[in-house]
Amino acid sequence: LVVENKHEDVILQRVASLVIPCILLYGIYVILHGHLSPGVGFSGGAIAGAGLILYASSFGMIRVHRFFNQKTFTAITTSCLLVYACSKGYSFFTGANHLPTGIPLGTPGAILSSGLILPLDICVGLIVTCTMYGFYAMFTKGEI
Repeated sequence: LVVENKHEDVILQRVASLVIPCILLYGIYVILHGHLSPGVGFSGGAIAGAGLILYASSFGMIRVHRFFNQKTFTAITTSCLLVYACSKGYSFFTGANHLPTGIPLGTPGAILSSGLILPLDICVGLIVTCTMYGFYAMFTKGEI
């Protein structure tokens, strides 16, 4: 049973409707450019998670449950962890056996220039986003 707040704050909703798309877009930008600097998949995920938390606190948990529920949370985290594990396992296997990876590295500084680092950063960003919102949902309502 999800109980909504009876008092809607119109100012918070108006400001949030302007700010949330910018926050999510910036989080996506940080995640996609994470391979060009260290540790940015986590930071981008934290930014996107903060945007989701702001959406939930301003518009209510029921509106978030329309597109992000326990099933979505499980699907995203499971698939990202599997992609991460398979990618790292592949790179460890090929590297330990001195085999060519077959993954082109591209031009340094370009968005597709890092081999497996970009998919790994995307996985980390999605997992951090889901985890941040999951903690928020568990602490506020006791469920995702």
